[in-house]
Amino acid sequence: MEVMEEDKPWALISKVGEQGYIEDVTDIMKQHFQIICHRDFLQNPSLHGPKIQAVFVWNTRPAIKPSLLTLLPALKVVANGGVGIDHLDVPYISSLGVKVTNTPGVVSDATADIALGLLLASARKIVEGHQISVDPKTTHIPQCLMGVEVTGSTLGIIGMGDIGHKIAQRGKAFDMKILYHNRKRRSVEDEQAVGASYCESMDDLLRSSDFVMLAVNLTPETSGLISHRELTLMKPTATLINISRGLVVDQDALVKALQCGSIRAAALDVTHPEPLPSTCLAPCVFKPNNNMFIASQNSPSGFKDFTLVMPAVAVGNVGQLAVDLIVSTLNMNRVGYLHTDCLIPMAGNNPYPTCKEDAEELHTAAEVYTAVELKLAVLQIRAPIVQNKSKKFRQLLMSWIKASGFSRTVVLSSSHAYQRDDQQLQSTPLRYLVTPGLQKVSEDSLKELGWREMERMSAFPGVTDSSTEPQLYIPGGGITKGLYTDSCAEDVPLAVLLIFCSEGDNIPDAFTLVNHLNDWLHLLDNSSQEPNKWKIPTSWSLLFGSGIPPALF
Repeated sequence: MEVMEEDKPWALISKVGEQGYIEDVTDIMKQHFQIICHRDFLQNPSLHGPKIQAVFVWNTRPAIKPSLLTLLPALKVVANGGVGIDHLDVPYISSLGVKVTNTPGVVSDATADIALGLLLASARKIVEGHQISVDPKTTHIPQCLMGVEVTGSTLGIIGMGDIGHKIAQRGKAFDMKILYHNRKRRSVEDEQAVGASYCESMDDLLRSSDFVMLAVNLTPETSGLISHRELTLMKPTATLINISRGLVVDQDALVKALQCGSIRAAALDVTHPEPLPSTCLAPCVFKPNNNMFIASQNSPSGFKDFTLVMPAVAVGNVGQLAVDLIVSTLNMNRVGYLHTDCLIPMAGNNPYPTCKEDAEELHTAAEVYTAVELKLAVLQIRAPIVQNKSKKFRQLLMSWIKASGFSRTVVLSSSHAYQRDDQQLQSTPLRYLVTPGLQKVSEDSLKELGWREMERMSAFPGVTDSSTEPQLYIPGGGITKGLYTDSCAEDVPLAVLLIFCSEGDNIPDAFTLVNHLNDWLHLLDNSSQEPNKWKIPTSWSLLFGSGIPPALF
């Protein structure tokens, strides 16, 4: 039986249209209610207020404040369109004799789909790939977009309610290992249905998960649930995904964690506020893969506009020796290290001790040092690259360099002296290479220095073949050529300084190379090229090392 218009109860809604109800929905509501928009209601609240028995809340609007409730003496129900009711003061509303309703289960499948969509997009860098593909400046597809594996990885779900359980169902379909943390453990049947294992401690879940999924309600207990401490417990290769509420995550701590590489990425369906200011992270942000760098507590907030100096593991270890001199002389601060399976794992005592306590510090295979006043960062690599992982290491380096915002990168390297051609034998043993991106800004200074560019050589010396272009050869140079080629392709400002040398006592070569670098960067105030102007690290006097670091135990 059709209800007469005058017999329908009155209901207050936010608005119709953008950021409000779509017309199809209001057409259905009008079959049961006489509806009035909030703006129209405020024009004459004394007329409409006594008639309104229901308020429909959508996207937290209209805001249910005491000032509004006092205008609605006949109100019977506040109906929230969604599961979360953290924006409603339920005890106060209930004290007025008004019921509060929500819609549990209605969007559980849709929310779980979004959760898996964010996980897949962050893992496989779908957003970044799309941005590159539609960018008119794109000339090639960089190899750093490979992403990380989802199948077989560990998904940790914090909040195993209806939505969390549906997320677990989808994770199981990807052969993921499912961990979960909840206020109450679910039944054995529920766990077995999705292959989930219960973690009584949230810390254990954070340490073990490749993807951490937040699916909790916002309560006083869950506000700020994930902050600096929790983020540091996560793997540096892990991704945080938030589909609950923005306030569940300490946003400043998250930004810091992403900037310093404490975690790999964050995929956010919710933030606080929404939308975020243009100067902050945007929803659905996927942090570039700079997860190799693990920052220490004294790390700067970023490396934007810093110069990065790094060695290539090459003949005679000249690059590493030169970097030793820079770090020791400038008394640079260690601000982090690289976490990667591409380098042979090594550990030892501090190579640059200034006191007995410093000497017992544990140092690893690849560490980052800074001299903030010089806007200088140095990466020291002390271990060889694992066989067959050179390409992966180059890709990770390129990703970190680009994400960190270095203004330029300088690679210190070396090449076998005995493989020089006749032309190279008759000149200085020092050479340089510079990418087009750096050539534009450094051309004048390089010309003033009178440096000699690394020659391209024929594949068959002495044979002239117009169909074959000369090639770049750096025998014994490790990843030098590959890193230079990658930087040219990805328009990264990079220079290579190298010296031809032989295996043996390469300390004189290190002094020659670092003085060559100083001519350009002016790292020392004193322009003298005397070797003793560079401070030799204590570790150089320990031919067979300094013993086993106690910190290992």
